[in-house]
Order: sequence, then C-alpha cells, then structure tokens
Amino acid sequence: MMKVLHYASNVFQAVQSLSVVGRILDVGTATLVTLLRCGSGAFAASNLDKCRRPAKVLKLYEFEGCPYCRKVREALSALDLDVLVYPCPRETLKAYGVCDKSRYRPEVTRLGGKQTFPFFVDENTGAKMNESSAIIAYLWENYGKDATPPVTYRLGQLLDMTPLFLLPALCRPLTSHGILLHPSKKPEQPLVLWGTEGSPFVKLVREALCVLELPYLLRNIAHGSDSKRLLFRQMFGDGLSTARRMSGATTVQMPFLEDPNTGVKMLESADIIQYLYSTYQDGPASTETWCDFTKTKVADVKSD
Repeated sequence: MMKVLHYASNVFQAVQSLSVVGRILDVGTATLVTLLRCGSGAFAASNLDKCRRPAKVLKLYEFEGCPYCRKVREALSALDLDVLVYPCPRETLKAYGVCDKSRYRPEVTRLGGKQTFPFFVDENTGAKMNESSAIIAYLWENYGKDATPPVTYRLGQLLDMTPLFLLPALCRPLTSHGILLHPSKKPEQPLVLWGTEGSPFVKLVREALCVLELPYLLRNIAHGSDSKRLLFRQMFGDGLSTARRMSGATTVQMPFLEDPNTGVKMLESADIIQYLYSTYQDGPASTETWCDFTKTKVADVKSD
C-alpha cells in the first residue's frame, strides 16, 4: 500500500507542477473522492427539526488524510451539526505518536489517554471518545435519533464494509493533502469555514487548514440545511454572484472563509488556500515521502 501511495504521490507531484493542469488535477481528484463516497455528507438528513441540537459547540480532533475521520465528518454534515475542528496532522511518517511540535495532538493524549484519531468531545454531555464507529453511533443517538439519513449517506456506510473504503486515499496521495504538518503561526481565534463534506472545493481548503494546524469552526451547510443556508444568505448574500442570488433562497456558494484574526471574508477555494499559506505558513514543508513510512511507535508520547 505504501509503495502504491509513493508512486501515486510522485506522479501527482509531477503533474501538479504544471499550473493550470495542476489545478484541474486537484479539483478532479477531490471530486473523485466525493464520487467514491457516493456523495456521503453532501445532503442533510430529513426530520432534523425533531432532533435535539447541542447548546455548546462540539469538538473534533482529526486530520484530513484519515479515512476514519472523514466518516465522522460525513455524519456531522448529514446531521447538520457545526463542529470546532482541531487539525492534528502527523508530525512525521518515520514514527507513530510523535508530538514534539504538534499543536493539538498532545491535547488528545491528555484528554483521551492515547494517540488515536478521530477524537471527539461533547461538553454538553461530558462525552470524550475515540473510534469513529462509536462517535458516529453517539451522534445519531443524541442528535439524530428521529432523523432519516439520506440515501447518499447510507451508500457511503455500505462502502465502509468493502475495500473501496481505502480508494479515496489514493486519489489525494501527497503528504500536503492533510497528512503532514507545515510550520505555521497559531491564530488567536479559530477561523470559520462554511461548507459541507461532499464538496470537493471545501475539501481542498480543509486540507490546507489541516496541514497548517489552523483551528476552525466548520459550519455545515449541506443540501437540505435550509435554515443555515438562509442564515448564510442573510450574512453574505451580497458577495454572491447575480446568478446565485437569483437562483433560489437557499442557494449558497462554498467554501466561504471568515478569519476573525484579520477581518478577511472570502470565497473561491484557490484564493482561500493561497491566503492561508501566505498568512500563516511559517517555515518549509516536510520533505518526507511515503518511503519514510513506518508503523514504529514512540515509547513515550509527550503530553502537555
């Protein structure tokens, strides 16, 4: 598997160096990830108005390149739940559990006792848990008990029981696709990202937020999330194109980024990604490749 990832990564890197072609490749492979997941996370469940909503924001420690983290994000999107994301990209591929420079991985050790992802915190109930299947079951039981999951979400769950579950990782094989951290400046306040798990353009922005370890409030606005989409239109409708403003009361444009640290509010994934790197990157990216990957665990994971 690592050899396949390494080969795919080399090919991807070579093609991506071609400006326009690289952008097409980025969008195309991110779209393929959504298709391979049958659009899971693109649509909100029905009857959510009958379900309890959390008073305090949910928290998720995860990293974009992890397929198990993606399953939890899909559930959050289908349940129309906002979540405060603390990105936890790996520090190195040469050992598992290293967190000498990681911004939020030590918190996972302190709160959960081990370095496994995703890690979920619900301050409304005091719940703290690892394991994607347990988190997903908890979310549906507490915040979607009377809801009906969309067909796309159900199809995605069926794929989880097949080898196809791992295919999306081959579509986005670079370590910069949400795997390895880049040195960055920590923002004083979390950023805000409006989007949904099923959008390939939102995925590209999440990858950048992840490797830069930038915490952000993810405001899910999947298809069917009408009340939140109306709120989006009230807050940011003036920035939408004329065609989008006229196409329907719940038509939105995503991703949309708010940075309370700088006052920036912007659309377009390419512009957002450029902004994030130019504003927050604080050193060169890792030069490690998948050939450096090992399952070796550090003997003692440091914690705060």
